[in-house]
Amino acid sequence: MSSERFHQGSRVAALFLATAAALAVPAPVAEVLGDWRGTSTCVKSAEFSSCRDEVVVYEFRKAAAEDERVTLTAYKIVDGEKQLMGEFYLTWDPKQGAWTKDFQNERYHGLFTYVVRGDEITGTLVDLPSRHVIRNISVRREKPANR
Repeated sequence: MSSERFHQGSRVAALFLATAAALAVPAPVAEVLGDWRGTSTCVKSAEFSSCRDEVVVYEFRKAAAEDERVTLTAYKIVDGEKQLMGEFYLTWDPKQGAWTKDFQNERYHGLFTYVVRGDEITGTLVDLPSRHVIRNISVRREKPANR
């Protein structure tokens, strides 16, 4: 085996090991846990003309002791009262450095993405398959969750 082929093989092996190590990093569950409040703002378009801006409250909780998912319970504030919008699991996407949820019902298919930076979360709701951004989300931590 030539020296050049050996070094090329070594580089490939090192890249493979680095990629495997990055994928093995556990999801940063603790950083997202807690109660968050902010806004979910529509990106105006003819395609989603019924979209309305909302004040939101998000409650992120650990899904289960052995699980790296988190549960998001989402509320909107209407006339000063919390109204449940839904609850779902989020999974960690290490490539994006974000919590995500592919969401689908009988009328709609979209992707929620949430990026945590300290006490702030920014996110989007993107229509699939068009990839149009429907909502921009910005929330701040109210209080940490009981872990």
